[in-house]
Amino acid sequence: MEALYLNAVPSYSEKVVAHLLLFLLMTYSTAGIRSPLIMLQQYEGSGIRLICKSKVEESPEILLLSWMDSKGQELASVPIILGNASLDFLLEPGYDNAISCRIIGKSSGHVLESTSLVIEDTFFPAISGYMVAFFLIAVLGILLIIGTVFKLKRDKLKIAQAVNEKNALQDEILSLQNSRESEKKLFEKDLKEAQDKFAKDTAELDFRRASSNAVNLTLDPKCTHAKLNIKDKNKVRLNPSDSGLKDLKGTPIAVANEGFDEDKKYWEVEVGQKPDWELGVLSEKARKKLEQEKLEKQLEDDYVSMRWFQGQYHCSGGNSLISSENKECKVVGVYLIMDGEEQMLSFFDVEQMNLIRSIPAKFSEKMFPFFNPGKDEGYLGVRPVNIPPCLESL
Repeated sequence: MEALYLNAVPSYSEKVVAHLLLFLLMTYSTAGIRSPLIMLQQYEGSGIRLICKSKVEESPEILLLSWMDSKGQELASVPIILGNASLDFLLEPGYDNAISCRIIGKSSGHVLESTSLVIEDTFFPAISGYMVAFFLIAVLGILLIIGTVFKLKRDKLKIAQAVNEKNALQDEILSLQNSRESEKKLFEKDLKEAQDKFAKDTAELDFRRASSNAVNLTLDPKCTHAKLNIKDKNKVRLNPSDSGLKDLKGTPIAVANEGFDEDKKYWEVEVGQKPDWELGVLSEKARKKLEQEKLEKQLEDDYVSMRWFQGQYHCSGGNSLISSENKECKVVGVYLIMDGEEQMLSFFDVEQMNLIRSIPAKFSEKMFPFFNPGKDEGYLGVRPVNIPPCLESL
């Protein structure tokens, strides 16, 4: 019989035993039967798992491999058939630290081989105070980490929610801004259309008021430049048979027979697509001077006019009030206002019924319309104006 007593050993030896969990005793005391080998297999819960191994090569009777406590009470057993045999047992602390593995004859009850093992309590796994403290600290640390992670996730969720709310608010603001901008553009468009329509209606009303004062004019051959040709008393052009343009003296104009010293007067002139023409009024004094000089001198004073030349309108005799762009027109309406404080000479585009230019002036004597057909061979003609009955009271 062999016995092993495991008492307190240095910590390093304990670690070796705890990690390797192996102890081996082997003796041969009986022929054909190997002494039981006890091995510390592993820690299991609070106990130690032991395993007993042996080998029987020959035996006259059936044998048992048994675990016995210190009092000889059988704890576990297994029959041994020729060959290797093993039996494990979980030894709990405080149970009985002295234990033996025996080979017993089943019929005789004799102990043929035995190996004993005594284990001190220090070899059993136990939780120390440091381990408890470490465990508590570890648990608290884990809880703290879990709480921190949870808080971070919650904060992250709140931040994400706040970002989403902010983005939604920004999208709503942008949508409102776009809607407001669209409404503003629509309002501006409607306002411009209304203003344009109002301006057009106002211009048309002004034109109709002006045309309600229409008069008929005829050209005076006695007050017409020698280089001009009059037709039907109301049309004039540069004489095409006259080749003396280089020695042309004065301004080639034709003056109307009719003169006006009060009220409002309106007449229309067909200019067509002539590249150069001039329309206006001159005073009776200037008319007499031109007749005396046979219209061979340039107009200097006492006249107001508008000229179309090189694609633009040019005004003389005062500061013009521009009411439209330089768009060419085919029929020009001339409106003379001689009464009241706002005396002026205005020009209208008859086809579009809008104002071209207005020239403020002071008329102190009778004024006569005059016409300059330019230097091309096309006619410039005064045309009669028919006033609808509905406009007579305007």
